[in-house]
Amino acid sequence: MIDKIPIGSMRKNTAFICQVTDDALKVIKYVTTPGRQSEIRGLDIQPLSLNRDNVEIIQKLNKVFKKLGYANNPITVSLPRNQGTCQYLRVPSTALEEIERISRLQAPRYLPYQAEELVTAYQVISTDKEGYSNINLVIAPRELIGNYLKIFNEFKPPKISIVLSSYGLCSLYNYVRVQESDPVMVVDIDSVCTELAIVSGRKMLFSRAFKLNRLEPDWERLFADEINKTKSAYLKEVSKEAPNKILILGGSNISRQSLKILNQQTDLAVEVLSYAEDNKSLESIRQDILDSKFSCANIIGLGMADIAESLNLIPEGIKEKEMKKSRHREILRMISFILATVFIFTLGIVKNLDSKSQYLKKLNAQLAANGKEAKPLEDIEKRFKILQNRAQRKPTALDIIYELHRKTPNPITLSNFVYGDAQVVLRGQAPDLNPVFTFVSELEKSPLFKNFQIKIKYMTKIKTQAGQVIDFEITALKNK
Repeated sequence: MIDKIPIGSMRKNTAFICQVTDDALKVIKYVTTPGRQSEIRGLDIQPLSLNRDNVEIIQKLNKVFKKLGYANNPITVSLPRNQGTCQYLRVPSTALEEIERISRLQAPRYLPYQAEELVTAYQVISTDKEGYSNINLVIAPRELIGNYLKIFNEFKPPKISIVLSSYGLCSLYNYVRVQESDPVMVVDIDSVCTELAIVSGRKMLFSRAFKLNRLEPDWERLFADEINKTKSAYLKEVSKEAPNKILILGGSNISRQSLKILNQQTDLAVEVLSYAEDNKSLESIRQDILDSKFSCANIIGLGMADIAESLNLIPEGIKEKEMKKSRHREILRMISFILATVFIFTLGIVKNLDSKSQYLKKLNAQLAANGKEAKPLEDIEKRFKILQNRAQRKPTALDIIYELHRKTPNPITLSNFVYGDAQVVLRGQAPDLNPVFTFVSELEKSPLFKNFQIKIKYMTKIKTQAGQVIDFEITALKNK
């Protein structure tokens, strides 16, 4: 494997991409230098035992990070496709905040967990004039994500991102085939699992993974069957436009063997995409990639492009803390800039002015200018205090009723309203499901309900004299 000593001046532009699969720990070190693209400066793969635990993973991470020169750099974790799920959805909104809330409400439909036990991420594929968005929804158990955070927080990175591995395959394909936009099926064959991703218009539309034991005598037929199943599922769930080719990532013997199998048992054009051979950024680890039985395609891809924050599977509370830290850092940078300006200007004055009176005049003028630059910070602080004071005031029943009057969509009729110290209960009727989801989204955006956890308790179809309607109950429990 490759081991290069890190250059101190590059630490801010260094990142580590990691993946923990069923049988291996994979780590890649990326360095971005000014005026150049990202380059891989190190790769290491460590086998993992079948009964491994966090202690084993942390020990091997510690060994690999020491070898590759880890210095509290950002870490991106590639979540294996078989550890999460991905669904193509059409949602009634184009606003990102609403899409995120709808995604959290929809998640329990696809995994047998409560909404609070799941973590979601999404990518907007397209929007239309009717106000709908087509999205790819990524869902993972919160416990699984929490365990990853527990492992990698041992190394105190300034930031951790967790991204589904399929987006690494999409990024790698887009990097190698820049000009192509027609739908293709990208196949990544690892030691235990094979991952399939269908990419179109530079976005990932569909993906799945399956285990494949190449020691079984009938594995070739099983492999081809899974490829054909993936194509059928994609045509049924996502698009009627079939992929025009299959691209098998890598250049090993198994890639060439798979090419022969698929040419015989599928109706699509098939080729091997040897992404490591002509890629200068992979020159130092090319032979390691070709010789290894493990695939590194998805972690290589995650380092080749900026991944949208909406695809980060970090739980919402941690994301909010990271945003606050980021805003705090921005304010500190602005203050540091102002102080540095004052310091440099002061040195220039001391050197060039002959009299103390001239020095004083110019220093006062500069301080006045800096005061104007600092005024927006004072205004921000005042607004924060005002919002804080408003938040601390306990809302009255009249406040709640007025807010409900503002936020209730026209199709919804509220029939019952209960307000106590710790909860608000709303019952009513709507012509279909969408207004209920919209109502919940509007309540979550309301400052009056920011300290409440809002849930749909039930939605039931009933018949009335006016026709069939949705009877629902929404509860808002105050956070402790």
